[in-house]
Amino acid sequence: MNRKIIAWGMVLLFCFSIVTALGIRPAKTSIVFEEGRDYIQQFWVVNNEGREFSVKISAGGEMAQYITLHTTELRFRSDDGAKAVDFEVHLPEFVPPGESKSTIIVEEDLTSASPSTISSKIVLKHDILIQGPYPDKYVVAKLNFHESGNDIRIVSEVENLGKKDINTIQTVFYVNDKNQEVQALETQSTSLSSKENKLLEAHLDRSLLELGEFEVSALTTYDDQTVEVVKKLVVGQPSVDITYFNEYFIAYTVNQYSLELLNKWNSRLENIFVDVEVKKEGQKIDQFRTKSVDLEGEMSKRINDYLDATDKGPGKYTFDMAVNFWNLVRDDQKKFTFESELVSEKEAQDIQERGGSLAGKAAQDSGSDSGKSFSMILLWLLAGIVLGSAGFYVLWRYLHRNEYESGEEGAL
Repeated sequence: MNRKIIAWGMVLLFCFSIVTALGIRPAKTSIVFEEGRDYIQQFWVVNNEGREFSVKISAGGEMAQYITLHTTELRFRSDDGAKAVDFEVHLPEFVPPGESKSTIIVEEDLTSASPSTISSKIVLKHDILIQGPYPDKYVVAKLNFHESGNDIRIVSEVENLGKKDINTIQTVFYVNDKNQEVQALETQSTSLSSKENKLLEAHLDRSLLELGEFEVSALTTYDDQTVEVVKKLVVGQPSVDITYFNEYFIAYTVNQYSLELLNKWNSRLENIFVDVEVKKEGQKIDQFRTKSVDLEGEMSKRINDYLDATDKGPGKYTFDMAVNFWNLVRDDQKKFTFESELVSEKEAQDIQERGGSLAGKAAQDSGSDSGKSFSMILLWLLAGIVLGSAGFYVLWRYLHRNEYESGEEGAL
């Protein structure tokens, strides 16, 4: 463990030293939109460690088509400290209200590096933030949830960024409950001055929902305009129960077991597996991990696998189980305990005769039993054919008895 920590520490230090070898100044450019204006801008790429390298420069983001780069490549010598990147921004007549973001990407060029050399490429970004004008009436909204006991407070945070006051504003929240019925929750109706911020809220009874994720839509209406925000409401935490495990196993052999899982979450959980500790008289004697399965929301599934009991004698055993999912071992694992008994072959037969639940043997044992069953079926089939043929012959003789009797008289 200590070696791993040291190794990762060296990797992080190496990466940090590489990143600090190259810099961008300033880190961003802010532009406030003015119709008909072109923007000529510049930033600097800095060679912090005085080394030789080349970079390629490109534009990206939602407004990239309006950015013209005068510099698309830079080459640094060891004595070059910093070099400028010149660009222009030519915006269209209409720019979306609020902030739009684009980037200029500075990427180290490693095409000249030797194929046998392990290299780490530096990629830095210069942000371009474009502030578009707001119309006379423009509301931005955020959606938040606050859970307290059996009450869920749903809050719509609204802000008027427009130039004029809003006379009437209201939010309606829509969410499907556990019965898939739509719950519509209205906030109070109020006014909203320019540059003012308010909280509009409603309350939802938690008992209307089950464990899981629920999509909440907040539709805010203001002076004949609307804005919608959609966000997931998470109720509780994902949970998987173990609802079945074999009560009996056969000692000194390999048994097939069944373990049933129930997903109590309302959406799909992936990579569910169970860590099992086997104990006898309170002492841990074995452990194993089940295979992984995926499970749809509120559905159950059985894991069928094999328990190696070749070294375990008759007696009572405790199986402590911890359920994990998303292929992660978590601290808040849900744990279950099952008491099972290992019995002899004769006791197993008695349990089966009484109709008890007994784990199956390994494939090789069940295969020989199926072979015997097939032989019995074949014997019964042959016996049926013989008896059927004999019966048919007797019936045919009975129906043609007159012919046989006249034939016998003629012979006399």
